[in-house]
Amino acid sequence: MQKLSQSCPYIVADIGGTNTRFGLVTDINAVKKIAVIENQITYPSAEFTNIEDAVTCYQETLGTINVENACLAVAGPVVGDNIKLTNLDWNFSITDVKENLHFSKLMVINDFAAYACAIQYLDKSCFHSIREGVAVENFPIAVLGPGTGFGAALLIKEEKRMNALALEGGHMSLSANTALQAAIKEFMSRRFNFVSIERVFSGPGLRYLYQALAAVEGTQARKLSTAEVSQCALNGTDEMCQRTLSLFCSWLGSTTGDFALTLGARGGIYLGGGILPRIVDFLIESDFEESFKAKGQMSHYLEDIPIQLVTKGNSALLGSAAWFADNVK
Repeated sequence: MQKLSQSCPYIVADIGGTNTRFGLVTDINAVKKIAVIENQITYPSAEFTNIEDAVTCYQETLGTINVENACLAVAGPVVGDNIKLTNLDWNFSITDVKENLHFSKLMVINDFAAYACAIQYLDKSCFHSIREGVAVENFPIAVLGPGTGFGAALLIKEEKRMNALALEGGHMSLSANTALQAAIKEFMSRRFNFVSIERVFSGPGLRYLYQALAAVEGTQARKLSTAEVSQCALNGTDEMCQRTLSLFCSWLGSTTGDFALTLGARGGIYLGGGILPRIVDFLIESDFEESFKAKGQMSHYLEDIPIQLVTKGNSALLGSAAWFADNVK
């Protein structure tokens, strides 16, 4: 395997609102799309008060290995030098972190841009087909997914490489398409100043959706966590949970269709994040696909767009490795 001798090894990280994951890239071949990431460790993000403490903790696990470079994927917009994470109370300057941690090179990218970069490196076994179709060559590819928040990115082919563009689409206004969805959005707007896509399509969002559905229907919601709502739905032990997850899937289908139209994603759609890989069968059996293509006179535009679910974990680490390899000078 071709080694980036001027760079390897280097640290990669996927820093989210719930978990912070690290790995050490020891070899990578950007042409063959192969990377070796060792010493992968996951920490609860809440264990640290800032990003420097998290990186330092990981560095201590490397012993005497000398690492001068890093690429950190973070859950938030990356614009300029000052970074603020969306669902984690961490703010930092890239320049300050680089100096304080004595890195020669430090790259910081959006976590879903990293997630998108990883697509090219994943084996076919890492995907589950949600919707068959035919991708149109050279059209954009959308990468979307609910987790702690709602991530979105775009893959665009430029010459011989795929370039990942980070999006903040999860913070667009949530669109209601049925009377029930409108009633739920109206109920949620009394609790939150702004009802975004992420407000429903995320870990916390599934719990909010369960509570809102119960309120709209005039029933009493139980005090369930997001994991409990999902598990009760999958087990078939609670009808309200089942209907909540069904609504989650069908509404997500419509929202995914909105993204496909807006971004012109005829190259295909990849779904990821922490929630969907756990509910694959439920998602396939839901109204996700019907809702996806229900766009009136533009339904034909979506007819052949394939949708794949990324089932491999820690893909943002792989994407961070790929991003660094493509951009290191």
